[in-house]
Amino acid sequence: MTAAAEGAGPPPQCKAFLSYLPKRQSLDITFRDVCYKALALSLNKKPEMKKILFGVSGEFHSGQLTAILGPSGAGKSTLLNILAGYVTRNVTGSIEVNGEPRDLNKFGRQACYIMQENELRPLLTAREAMTYAAKLKLGGGSHAPSAKAISFQISEIFETLGLSEHQNTRAGLLSGGQRRRLSIALELLNNPPIMFLDEPTTGLDSASCAQCIELLRYLARGGRTIIITIHQPSARIFERFDSLYVVAAGMCIYKGSPQALLPFLASRGLECPAYHNPADFLLEIACGEHGSHGLAEAIKRHGSVDVAIAESSNSAERALDENIQIISNLPKNSIEDKGGQQSSHFMQFLLLYIRNLHILSRDFKPMAVRLLCHLGIAWLFGYLYRGVGNDANRVLANWVYIYGTCLFVMYTGKMAVTLQFPLEIKNLTREHFNKWYSLGPYLGSILCIEIPFQIVCALSYLSISYWMTGQPMEASRLIPFFFLCVLTSFTAQAFGFFIGATLPVTIAVFIGPSIGVLLSIFGFCIIWRDTPWMFRWLYNVSYFRAAFVSAVFSLYGNNRGTLPCKENYCHFSYSRKFLAEMDVPADTNVVGNSLLVVGTGLIMYCATYAALWIKLHLSACQNLLRSYPLGE
Repeated sequence: MTAAAEGAGPPPQCKAFLSYLPKRQSLDITFRDVCYKALALSLNKKPEMKKILFGVSGEFHSGQLTAILGPSGAGKSTLLNILAGYVTRNVTGSIEVNGEPRDLNKFGRQACYIMQENELRPLLTAREAMTYAAKLKLGGGSHAPSAKAISFQISEIFETLGLSEHQNTRAGLLSGGQRRRLSIALELLNNPPIMFLDEPTTGLDSASCAQCIELLRYLARGGRTIIITIHQPSARIFERFDSLYVVAAGMCIYKGSPQALLPFLASRGLECPAYHNPADFLLEIACGEHGSHGLAEAIKRHGSVDVAIAESSNSAERALDENIQIISNLPKNSIEDKGGQQSSHFMQFLLLYIRNLHILSRDFKPMAVRLLCHLGIAWLFGYLYRGVGNDANRVLANWVYIYGTCLFVMYTGKMAVTLQFPLEIKNLTREHFNKWYSLGPYLGSILCIEIPFQIVCALSYLSISYWMTGQPMEASRLIPFFFLCVLTSFTAQAFGFFIGATLPVTIAVFIGPSIGVLLSIFGFCIIWRDTPWMFRWLYNVSYFRAAFVSAVFSLYGNNRGTLPCKENYCHFSYSRKFLAEMDVPADTNVVGNSLLVVGTGLIMYCATYAALWIKLHLSACQNLLRSYPLGE
């Protein structure tokens, strides 16, 4: 039965689509004796390295749709991650591309990895998402395509994937099958010769599954090497694969065409019952449900993968339709034959910044709530502490207002961004791994949104509360006070980014406030002379203490005159007496303290970059560890 008869194939006009993609060389992947170990954690045993893949070997050819099958825990996703370069640590064996050792830097621009979850930007339409992706992936170099060429290519890809009618629909409103096709479309822009897909049919109904597999089969006919993992395909989908690679218990038990599977099994005394799905029967064998004659049992009994591997006679055949040519034979088009070059770092930053603003314009409620909270608390604090800034009898109340102000801008700066990266990490991992952009421009685009907005929020709070509390309207006092409070918010924000980038969400939302409380003790709750010697280093490095003490000094230091007293006696009529009793030195170095606050913030931003870099490069290993069962 043909694809057209099934109603699952691409539209007829899609053959023209191939001529508008960048020309890429067809690539074959060969791997030999690939082994992988992961750390197995158990509550009853010491952590140990457990072997997951046992010397698997094989070849995946261009022009073919290859499916890696196997039961749960067999190692199919692990093998896919290793071949894609998503996992590189604790891996032994050789992986070659067209007969040459794989160069990960080069390979990263030749391949794409479409993960199981359809992580898309829900507020962007399909065309907007494609346009930003095209400019990021193809916008560099002297042969960068024009906007018209990019638009035409996007239209062709949409036509091919059946998304033309949904190109103006936001990604968050697309169905599961449409989101999967959009995920594929985003990576087709630079026409990667190798495509890896992890469980592309998960969560789709039978019709959508058939359409997805038929689409991948069609794309493979264009000369691409397409490798997918799939758990338990239907008989209809099973026969659409060009090649199978079956793993069980970390070993290969079959590699070849679907048509050669049943004869091979029959030669081992394993007859598939009539009207039985061959894929189901194969998985039953892999799980050892057919006794000692099962292939998995043969592996366990002989301890050698060679006993069970079958290389079918036609496994090296190319299943290419005669009416579709390999992409490398197509005429050169308007886009660089190397598939385009990644945009420059500045252009990446600019595009990501514009994309962030675009998304923000679609959903500004979180930002609006943050601003309204600052305005609301400003009026509340201003009313509760009205007039305390110029009253000798209420100096202690003003001391509390200054502390509350520093505490408020610290918490709002920190907690507003703590979840920024946990919510973004899946999208970031996908886009960064597929070479859309570098980490530096991405982080810069986030900071250029968050830092200015937090400054606006802090200044809106300070302007209202400072005026209502009757603080001195002298530039020499107002400017340092505002500056120090904004710096506190800046550094707290850096801590929020770092905590969110390094810790799980449930821990980050607890650790963040806890660190804030710890640092805010010094200078207000406890002074230097009362601080135990083992904690005085915290007193010295606390950016909150430095900002708070300097903020107090900016309002009451520098020879401020006698404060107005409305009572017969005011203990703190002289500001220097107040500073002395509160252990605020008369020679407080505001500039030095400001540098401490700024330096701490810069260090934390650099630490955030380092944490994200490590997380991106180790995320695959961590994901595998989390998915691997604890213990035996």
